[in-house]
Amino acid sequence: MKITELSLKRPVAVIVLVATAVLLGLISFVSLPVNLLPDITYPMVKVYINWRGATPEDIENNIADVVEQKMATVDNLDYLDSQCTDGLYTLLVNFKEGTNVDIAYQDTLAKMGLVKKQLPKDASEPMIFKADPSQLPVIDLLITSEKLDSVKLRTWVENYLQQQFTGVPGSAGTEVSGGAKREIRVYLDSLKVQMLGLNPDKIAQRLAEENIEQAGGLVTTEKKEFTVRTKGYFKSIDEIKNIIIMPGKDGQNIYLKDIATIKDTSDIQRVITKLNAKEGVKLSVFKQAEANTLDVETGIKKRIEELKKILPAGVKLDIIYNQADYIRAANKGVRDAAIIAALLVILVTWFFLGHTSHVLVILLSMPVSLLLTFAFMKLMGFSVNILSLGGLVLAITVILDQSVIVLENIVRLQHEKNAANKDMTSIVLKGSNEVSSALMFAVMTFVALFLPFLLVPGLVSLLFHELILIIAAAISFSMLVAITITPSLSNALLEKTDKIEKKQTYGDIVIEKLKHLLTKSLTYALERRKLFIWLTIGLFVIGMMLFTVIGSEFLPKADDGMITVKVKMPTGTSLQITNNIISNIEKKVKDLPYIENYSSLIGGKVWGLVTYEIANEGEVDIQLVPKSKRGISTDDYVKKYADDIQKSAGYPGAKVMVMHTKMKGIRMTGDFDIEIELHAPKTVTPAEMYALAAKISSMIKDVKGVSNLSISIDVTKPEYHFIPDRNRLADIGISEAAVSSNIKTLVDGKVAGSYYESGYYYPIRVVADEKTFKGKEDVGNMPIFMKKGLFYLRDLGTIKTSVGPVEIDRIDQMRVIKVTASVIGADVGKTSSEVYRMIKDIKLPAGCFIKAGGQAQMMRENFKTLGFILLMALFFAYVILAIQFESLILPLLILSRIPLSVIGISVALFITNTPVGVTVLIGVLLLSGIEIVHGVILITFIQELIAAGEKVKEAVLKGAELRLRPVLMTAMVGILGLVPLAFGWGEGTELLKPMAIGVIGGLIFSIYLTFYYMPIVFMAIMENKNK
Repeated sequence: MKITELSLKRPVAVIVLVATAVLLGLISFVSLPVNLLPDITYPMVKVYINWRGATPEDIENNIADVVEQKMATVDNLDYLDSQCTDGLYTLLVNFKEGTNVDIAYQDTLAKMGLVKKQLPKDASEPMIFKADPSQLPVIDLLITSEKLDSVKLRTWVENYLQQQFTGVPGSAGTEVSGGAKREIRVYLDSLKVQMLGLNPDKIAQRLAEENIEQAGGLVTTEKKEFTVRTKGYFKSIDEIKNIIIMPGKDGQNIYLKDIATIKDTSDIQRVITKLNAKEGVKLSVFKQAEANTLDVETGIKKRIEELKKILPAGVKLDIIYNQADYIRAANKGVRDAAIIAALLVILVTWFFLGHTSHVLVILLSMPVSLLLTFAFMKLMGFSVNILSLGGLVLAITVILDQSVIVLENIVRLQHEKNAANKDMTSIVLKGSNEVSSALMFAVMTFVALFLPFLLVPGLVSLLFHELILIIAAAISFSMLVAITITPSLSNALLEKTDKIEKKQTYGDIVIEKLKHLLTKSLTYALERRKLFIWLTIGLFVIGMMLFTVIGSEFLPKADDGMITVKVKMPTGTSLQITNNIISNIEKKVKDLPYIENYSSLIGGKVWGLVTYEIANEGEVDIQLVPKSKRGISTDDYVKKYADDIQKSAGYPGAKVMVMHTKMKGIRMTGDFDIEIELHAPKTVTPAEMYALAAKISSMIKDVKGVSNLSISIDVTKPEYHFIPDRNRLADIGISEAAVSSNIKTLVDGKVAGSYYESGYYYPIRVVADEKTFKGKEDVGNMPIFMKKGLFYLRDLGTIKTSVGPVEIDRIDQMRVIKVTASVIGADVGKTSSEVYRMIKDIKLPAGCFIKAGGQAQMMRENFKTLGFILLMALFFAYVILAIQFESLILPLLILSRIPLSVIGISVALFITNTPVGVTVLIGVLLLSGIEIVHGVILITFIQELIAAGEKVKEAVLKGAELRLRPVLMTAMVGILGLVPLAFGWGEGTELLKPMAIGVIGGLIFSIYLTFYYMPIVFMAIMENKNK
């Protein structure tokens, strides 16, 4: 090729360009951001609306219906996903892939602006922001104190500590949970209020009227302008106590302190956070989407060290979770695997080529391809993460193929009998040109295999696009290096032809013996072509049968040592009882081996920047010591100790689920392997939906592998319902709204402005005395104060004990209840198939339907996507090969290697008990490229020999013999290069381990395909053609 000839004539130009590439690569490498996963941006927008005191049904009727009806018309909408819980509405607006998230955000703002006036007046202003599941907390801190109570500690964290992290470069805000929120509470004395005939709402209104700070406008004099302001904020608790509520006779005014107890206290604590069983306040620090995780973490830790010097006495900061720890360990594990792979590759090269100069050619060529790949990563905005590093490990195993093929061909020509009469440059040029055309088309085909990944949307494409593009770039750069730098280095470093020592190396001896064995065995096979073709078909059938027993998964689980214990108590259980059960579990966890720390969240769950308050739920997050220090995988640890942890709860009604924490930062369809979604219109009550879900649960509970079976929501939350007597209310002239307002003020309280202190505002809440309402009778005796007199709630209607849903989940405006389960000790794919088979005939009410969800469904959907990608990849490869060979048949021969490679893949997976997952299928693509390169080079050589006058059989035998060394070299390079990943050396390699195992199996079997299957079928094609 001209470029090869030019590189040989212009060595200085080559040196300068290589130096430039090395410099750019090094600069790019040191400046690449470091993260756990690629930048995964989903077009999602979240909406939060608080409506304190409202039940899930209240929120559904007054907020969800209104908002979602309007949001359903937003452009490029994929689906709506919402939750209605006590006092909180959450909506996740999911847009179609490819939608600009900034435009989606603006569209959401516009739609919400149209419905604001229709929302309840006492509901909060909607919070709307772009969502990104990959934006996890960089660090979770737990702040504890021996001297400060939970109110003062949380107040200090909110008012001071969280502000200290907002200035850290790359940080994107904080979230505080746990502790008690400071609040000024006005506890009304019901008896005194009744005697004076005061209305609680009027009391709250009176307080608000006396607590005003407001601008009054401008007064302009001849020389100055003055702002007029009313400065009426309360300056002390005593000032609140002495507010006149009602003027009395003879100057005997009624003050607030006469009818109420005023306390500087807190709102009722609904969430408890702990580290290693010690209670405190949790502070989560988030990073910006584009920020480098390690840089942000370094900045946060530096700030923590600075803060420790000035903390109040007795206050302690502990890190619960540090995302950077696993990122460092995982990236180090994959990086070490890459280094080991590179060393093994060099050893293989030295063994087969046998001379230091040969190794030097490869050793100097490989870094150039890698450094150019780093420059490509920088240009594309990629980060260093476990998948991009995995792409580099895989790239190392294939980027040498081209250089090895060129170098081996040059060395082969050097050793020919008439080589001594030729100059080195001509030999190098001939050796390069003989293979460069075939290599170019092979690499083009290789890259074309990955093209569909860029065309087909989906999670797989989103998650693995960096890995795919890195491999494609590395292979492309390696082709450029093979036809420019490798010939130049060969010309400069290899011994001149007249000085080559004829002494054989150990590798030469092995290759000669293998060539003799290959010639003999291939001759035997060519004479018995039908037998070997049927043998290959039989092996293919066996391979496909093995796939049916291997099992399947979506993504391998990272052995990160993270375990989640979810606790769900009977509905209505108090926060204190839930805390007691969590404490029992904590005691057990403390005594287990390999525990680094454990943190607990009691009374709710956290989703993004919002904490949901659910008194009967809690979880313990366990962090094991690093993988290298425990000698047991996270999954095996869960299997071994799950029963002990579940039994430690010590409460018959407690539902305790122990599971390996799912990988964070990747949007799945849920936390569980299996999720059965029951969709229903509002005509079906939550109780009816729950009964159906319970029936489904009982049907699948005995399926092998099903564990942690649960129903997503409960409908047995105890409630007191007031059913107003409208005729009675009409007779005395009282509205339902007025009665409802009184109930809310006395039970939940009414905020009467804020108390301002040192630059911060704290709610002033008017509410009945803490001991007023302890049961149904007390609710019936609730005084309702109206202008027409005092009434009791029992006289205005009926009080009933009832139940209601803990939460209401909706998808696309329909109610949804989920039956969820983990799969332990069985194959996810097979177990989920059995589950759906059992429930397919269940009878449902009109308008209801069942939809599969969970990671099992995600696996099915993405396997279909990958299947389509593989078919498209084969089509693109066929087009390029057909152009190269000007044949419709030969491309089919080369591509037939790809399905046949499943024989080696399935055997390797079966032996190692590794399930088929997304990474394995991506490995099939990588293997396909290698198979194509081997096939193209072999067929090209055979065709050239036939064109030179050789008979077909002799050309086939000679071509196979000529290709033995480079094929074995590239196969061994690939196999040994993937060994570190296949054995899972180091943390973070688990995601790529199945891929490595599959590719190794395929590479081993590819030796048979190259030297037996292809020659046999090629000879059959040629004989048929000649007939």
